[in-house]
Amino acid sequence: MGGSGWIRIGQYSKYLKIDHVIGTLVYSKNTEIFGVTDTSGKHHLDCDIVYMQRWMMRDIPDNIRKAQANGQIIINDLDDWYWGLHHRHRAKNVLNSKNNTQENSDFYRQILSLSDLVVVSTPFLVDRAKTSLGVKNLALLENCVDFDAYAPFRRKHNDGPIVVGWHGSTGHRSGDLDCLRGVYSSSDPEQFSFHHTGHNSGNPLFWEEVDVDQSRVSLYPMVSPTQIPRMLTFDVGVAPLTDIPFNHAKSWIKPLEYIAAGVPFIASKISEYTRLQQQYGVGRLAKKFIDWKKHLEYLSDAEVRQSEAIANWEAVQSLDVRRGALRLDEILESVT
Repeated sequence: MGGSGWIRIGQYSKYLKIDHVIGTLVYSKNTEIFGVTDTSGKHHLDCDIVYMQRWMMRDIPDNIRKAQANGQIIINDLDDWYWGLHHRHRAKNVLNSKNNTQENSDFYRQILSLSDLVVVSTPFLVDRAKTSLGVKNLALLENCVDFDAYAPFRRKHNDGPIVVGWHGSTGHRSGDLDCLRGVYSSSDPEQFSFHHTGHNSGNPLFWEEVDVDQSRVSLYPMVSPTQIPRMLTFDVGVAPLTDIPFNHAKSWIKPLEYIAAGVPFIASKISEYTRLQQQYGVGRLAKKFIDWKKHLEYLSDAEVRQSEAIANWEAVQSLDVRRGALRLDEILESVT
């Protein structure tokens, strides 16, 4: 299960009260209903509700109509605005109907409009799903984290450079790391070093994307999303995003993961990161080069980092995964 699948569905499983099974979506041509194949290979074709995410294949719309006619309730989870993809994002060409006639965002538009309910992660997606996709029934499920999976405040930096970290895939960016160009390279090498969790040799290189000398960057390979909590051991986290529609749909999950890990952070001044700060009073926002530089300098003080990390952590406890599971239970029960 990929990162989004884990955040939106997988992490809630052990806390959900409603009887459920998680696995790979399957469709039975004999009974004309959807089911799930679990990790043991067992097929489950007795599902009253089918909760999908990111299925965009040609056959899915017709299969949804047949499954609904046979009594199944279809829910789709929408967590990205695929119709606002940046030209540098890997998915832009992959999901274009001109390039891919079997799986694309045109089919996804049909799938979402046919669904009995669409669950989204941000208010931006609530608005766009209504106005641009014609979705009638919507539910907002804000992203949460499992605080128990993290070990906050475990790293108190005293010696050597301050480590500024970012976790993510450089292959799925919209020019986001351009926000940091010049910021890293103009910083004092004796004061700051940099870390990238999510390295993959087939993707653009992090140090080239942010324009900093490779010798100042440490790397950790791309891992399962279940392993992310133990990867966030740096001193300061960054969450750069360009100001485009695709990123307006992005949730506050990355800053929230930093907070859970006890890492103070700097984030681009875009909608959801601004909302996180306004609602919970957490984080530092940067719009211009000078903002990134200023915040990095403030966070070069170990006492500032520690006090900010604790305050942030205490402020967002209501965004624990248990609360999210209660909300998801409510959503699922509302359609039965």
